[in-house]
Amino acid sequence: MGRPSKKLPKRGASTLGMERMVIGVDDMVLLPSVSENGILENLKARHGGDQIYTFIGHVLVCVNPYKWLDIYNENMMRYYAHKQRIDVVPHVFATAEETYRTMVRDEENQCVIISGESGAGKTEASKQIQNYIAGISGSGEGVDKVKRTFLESNPLLEAFGNAKTVRNNNSSRFGKYFELLFDAAGRPQGGHVTNYLLEKSRIVKPGKGERNFHIFYQLLAGLPDAARTSFGLSSKASDFQYLRASGCYTVDDLNDADEFHATMAAMQHVGIKKKQIELVVQMLAGILHLGNVNFEPVQVQNAEGSRVALNGATESSLDLACRHLGLTAPELSRAFCYKWLHTMAPGGKVESYEVPQNPDQATSQRDAIAKFLYASMFDFLVERINNALDVDNTLHKAGDLASIGILDIYGFEIFDSNGFEQFCINYVNEKLQQIFIELTLQSEQAEYAREGYVDKRLV
Repeated sequence: MGRPSKKLPKRGASTLGMERMVIGVDDMVLLPSVSENGILENLKARHGGDQIYTFIGHVLVCVNPYKWLDIYNENMMRYYAHKQRIDVVPHVFATAEETYRTMVRDEENQCVIISGESGAGKTEASKQIQNYIAGISGSGEGVDKVKRTFLESNPLLEAFGNAKTVRNNNSSRFGKYFELLFDAAGRPQGGHVTNYLLEKSRIVKPGKGERNFHIFYQLLAGLPDAARTSFGLSSKASDFQYLRASGCYTVDDLNDADEFHATMAAMQHVGIKKKQIELVVQMLAGILHLGNVNFEPVQVQNAEGSRVALNGATESSLDLACRHLGLTAPELSRAFCYKWLHTMAPGGKVESYEVPQNPDQATSQRDAIAKFLYASMFDFLVERINNALDVDNTLHKAGDLASIGILDIYGFEIFDSNGFEQFCINYVNEKLQQIFIELTLQSEQAEYAREGYVDKRLV
């Protein structure tokens, strides 16, 4: 697929007066021979020279350098501002600039879809797009508050929704669609976050060599000693079953204590009240203690057979969990050790029976409660962010606001053992891949066919 014939400005030229050597081809529609090997060799050559971004027409390809490059500062923002993509070197800022200017000029909603395998750098790209738009989209008291809220939402959601995996030290374990709303002048007026597919199984069983969600380790490392003692916590992740099972407690170059303070500050910035923050911390402590509650079989000499009972050594964990979750030990213990069975008796009367559980079933119910609590807390945080970003519904319904949507979701995952979560994640990625094919290939093919240029399918 070609592009209109015109003299192209020299690419790879200096950014802010500093000359850069051109490595490979920075727009791969201009490759002399478009082939799989040609594309891979070009990306490899550019990546080796720290030129991690490459265009394919309107599509931006990024190869994660797994190191920090000083290419996201304010000087770089000024370089890309008000420039067309064809006049600048490839960069995520170029994509953000084109998206923003198109929205303002055409008054049409825009969407950026970021896809790739786990560890490809999708979340970082999403953050840099938000940073760029925040940096160029005007100012004012209300506008600056909106910008601060959606930027501070990133560390907050990362703390509660990201984790270390074997492939990525900061892997998003949920999907996020972030919609920013702008007035006719291009100034941010609000926004909305929609979260998808939180990996709830990680709360109770992170994989070997991985970690649970960042916030648990931040909590243990960052709480003051007095607060940690009042919650019945220690500073060692190995003391808690939900954190101990994976055998991984730290992340290189990540200070959990510093991150905890950043997370607490982010919660305040998005408008979460001090009392609500305390309740969130209390809930996290309760979930950790919940994971330390274990069960053992008890033989009962009657028709009902064996039952399950709390392991005596973990009764203190039950008491601590109840204290933080606002429950009593008998009612929580009963929720673990029994399930309710409802039947319809003759005459339409509903009869209920308590069915005793075995240790495995009780453990499963304990884990289900922990997952429900954490997911509900995550939804609460998203709701608070959305409340802080809420806009005048009159403006929204009247169509006076345009939007830029940014989709950041899990990449493809193939493990030795894959569950329903991997099925959902990979299904979503297949759908995104199909959207990409439709927008970049099939629509072009249809246009060529209308002009009589091609007579066979390209896809």
